[in-house]
Order: sequence, then C-alpha cells, then structure tokens
Amino acid sequence: MLLAFVNLLAGITAGLIRIGWNFSMGALPVHHGAVMVGGFLGTLILLEKVIPLKRKMLFIIPVINALSLLMIIPAFSHIGQAFLLIGALGLLYVLILYFIKQPYDLSIILMLMGSCCLIMGHAMLISRQFYPIAFPWWMGFILFVIVGERLELSKFLPVTRMNKNVLIGFLFLFLAGLIVPFHGIGRYMSAAGLVFVGVWLLRHDIVSIAMKKSGVTRFSAYGLFSGCIALVFTGIFLVSLPDVPMAYDAVVHTFFLGFVFSMIFAHGPIILPGVLGLSIRPYHWLLYFPLITLWSSLMMRILADLAIISLQFRLISGWLTAGSILSYFIILAVNAIPTPKATNAHAV
Repeated sequence: MLLAFVNLLAGITAGLIRIGWNFSMGALPVHHGAVMVGGFLGTLILLEKVIPLKRKMLFIIPVINALSLLMIIPAFSHIGQAFLLIGALGLLYVLILYFIKQPYDLSIILMLMGSCCLIMGHAMLISRQFYPIAFPWWMGFILFVIVGERLELSKFLPVTRMNKNVLIGFLFLFLAGLIVPFHGIGRYMSAAGLVFVGVWLLRHDIVSIAMKKSGVTRFSAYGLFSGCIALVFTGIFLVSLPDVPMAYDAVVHTFFLGFVFSMIFAHGPIILPGVLGLSIRPYHWLLYFPLITLWSSLMMRILADLAIISLQFRLISGWLTAGSILSYFIILAVNAIPTPKATNAHAV
C-alpha cells in the first residue's frame, strides 16, 4: 500500500509539471499516465484482489507492479515498463484464480477482460513508446474493472438478465471501437459505448436509491453519480471536440479524474478498510469537500482547455486536483484510526 501511494505522489507531481508548473524532476512528467494508471491504480486493484486469496506468495505481484516507478529513471525506463507488464499479467493470473472458483460470475469475467485491456495498453506503450496509443486500452481496463465492481457490489438489486445483456452489449461496443482502430471510426463506437454504459449505471445501479440514505451510503451515491456523469461526458467529448492537444487533455482527464477518481472516492470508505484489514468504515462528512474540489478543478481545467477561460486557470486547477486527492486520503486515514470507544466496542 505504501508503494502504491508513492506512485500516487509521483504521479500527482508529474501531473503538476505537465500542466505547466516548473519543477526539475527529470523524466518523471513523461511517464505521468503510466505511473497513475499502472503504478497507482494497478497496484491498488492488485492488492484488493490478492488479499482475499490469502496466498502470501501472490503479494510479489503488486510489489513488482509498484516498482514500475523505476521507469522515471532514464536508465531503468524499459525495466520499469516491463514491471508494469508483469504486474498486468499477474492481475490476469489472480483473476483467473477467481474465475476458476466462480466461472459464471459476470463481474469476474468483466474484470478479466479489463486485465486483458491493461496488458494490451502496456504492450502498446512498450512497443511504440507513444502514450496516446496506450490510453484507450487503459480506459478499457478501468471501465471493465469498475463496472465489474459495481455489478459485484450491487448483485442483490433486481436487475434482469436482459438488462445485464444490454450492458454487456454496450461494453463490447466500446471494446470493438478499440480494435477498429480507436483513432479512426472506432472513436465513435467507443464514445457511444461510454455514453450508454454511463446511462445504464445511472438507471440500474443503486445511485438514486442510495442518495435518499445518509452517511457513507449517501456520500458513495454522490461519488457514483458524479462518475457516471463524467463517463457520459467523456463519450460526448470524444466525438465533439477537435483533434487537438488541449481537447485530448480534456477527454483524458474527464475520464481519469471525473470518472475514475469519483469512483475511487465513492468506493474508498467501503473497499479500502478491507484492503487494510480494518473493521470500520472511515467516513466523515468532510469527504464531500475533496469530491467538490475535484470536480471544481476538473471543470476549470476543461474550460481552460477549450479556451473559454484563461489558461492561467488551468495551472490553478492542477493544485486544486492535487489537493482534493491528497485531502481525501488524509481524511480517510485519520478516520480509519480506531478511537478508544470504537476499539472497546469492537472488543465487546
């Protein structure tokens, strides 16, 4: 977990440099995407899946994956990227172990497909050394894993087999767009898939029900709602924005900040305690502030990308984004510390 958060700090620093802040950090900004998607998110997902299996030898996989941070050192760039690929292959192996136990579990099948997308993305990066080629496959990795997680967490909802088949069709439409290839007609297919998946989740997930609850349930619902809206807008931006660098930035960060981190914020109080072996849900109403700040920074960045407001606001948005992510995990960590009252109650 510590190595995962070292990757997060490195990725945030690289993002600030790429957005325009002048730090001297060598090759770090070049690998911002790989560090965030592979090093941080990949390691977190590996830990989440390895821990329940209770096989100590499997922990070498997330360790190797996290050590991919070596790629920021020019002399070790290819070694770090090779570690990313090993980690992705390890995730595939871990998910196969789940599949053997639950061969008809749709959520496991979707996560398996997500791990294959991750392998493809890393392979593209290693062979081409060009991030825009890897980016769509990384989107597929996160999309399939998160949708799989949502199906697993919402399996008791009255969602018919027909509705699930429709969702699978939307996901395959997105995947077909990656193969066509993505940077041609495939972009339109994948965009439609993203919009349809986002709308499906808004309609069939627990979002509308959970918003009427209180505490961590309501907070998670707002995070899920925000993520689904970002997914829809990612699809819209893919086909409506011109093919220029700033538009690419808007699409990438609408997906990875708006969708991915909203989902992380929503799932954090539920999933992270299990990863850390805690018996409490570390929720506090202050968690709304990082979520609001995250979205404020994203909207500021998109408006600057589209030249609606000054590019100076784009620089400010970087710090707002960094602050929102770090403050979220700090609030979560502080509330995860057992109080004497909580400890005594657990003992009873």
